[in-house]
Amino acid sequence: MLKPVRRWVIGAPLFAGLLMAPTGLAAADPTPTGGATRCHVNAICSGTGETTTRPPRGGGGGGGTGGSTGGVQVCTYNDRNFACSDPELGWFSASTGCYFRLVTPPPPEGDPRWKGHSPSEGGVYNPTCVQSDGTLSPGPADFFAQPPAGPPPDNPVEIANRAAEQIDFPDPVPGVAPEGTSVVGAPVWFWLANAQPPAAKTARGNVIAVTVTPRLKSLEWHLGDKLNVTDETVLTCQGPGTPYEPKYGASPSPTCGHVFTTGSGTRKDGKFYGTLTVHWVGEVTITGGTQTVPPIDLETSTRLQFPVAEVQVLN
Repeated sequence: MLKPVRRWVIGAPLFAGLLMAPTGLAAADPTPTGGATRCHVNAICSGTGETTTRPPRGGGGGGGTGGSTGGVQVCTYNDRNFACSDPELGWFSASTGCYFRLVTPPPPEGDPRWKGHSPSEGGVYNPTCVQSDGTLSPGPADFFAQPPAGPPPDNPVEIANRAAEQIDFPDPVPGVAPEGTSVVGAPVWFWLANAQPPAAKTARGNVIAVTVTPRLKSLEWHLGDKLNVTDETVLTCQGPGTPYEPKYGASPSPTCGHVFTTGSGTRKDGKFYGTLTVHWVGEVTITGGTQTVPPIDLETSTRLQFPVAEVQVLN
């Protein structure tokens, strides 16, 4: 089972502010993002490293008749390339070296070209075949029970990957409340501020059309709060999380929250450095065929940096 993954690492210095008073949460902006700035894909952001794009991994194409993911499909016969289809000649057979076009309208029943068959048993085709000098020459019409040539078989996985490639995912915008500096021992809320899925995209093969419709699956917050990266807090939240509103006061998030147990004062610039990864699922719908393709896993990421303070109680 192929599960292609697209990883968009959006390098962005993000001040994920966590403003918190010892007695409760301060009023938060409706969509606090900490003043995030973004880099375009395939750009380099100062201090954060190079952004990368990894396309979905997919299967091949044209079922033994050449083919490609776009443009004119090419079929090979005697080491020479021919277009797999021609609007005048029909479809090319790489095994016989002939184009075949269905006679339209079909000959009347009883016509000698049916060779004693009824129209329900097959069709009559006009062939145009490759000669020894490479030229094409028409031949007499002939009856075939099955089409002698036709479009190369579609690879639904490859077409689904092409559709997924076209989906325009936005840079993740983290929602963190409240803004400012977090405090050890007090709850922090996390959510995705732009959780609306992007539009579905469709790619077409010779026969089928494949539509990939993205939906949000989960958020993965690497908080960078431990010196050993293998011990750092990884917060996995199903769905987009719950946006904070002042009415919630100092209560913890019901869907995506964390309480820091250590401060960031001893770290570089007094901040923790982490990442937010947004996991998407692309549901696959096929029109014009009976094939099925499992959902496609996609993801986008952005880098985070934020301070966490320890509150000292003075006697």
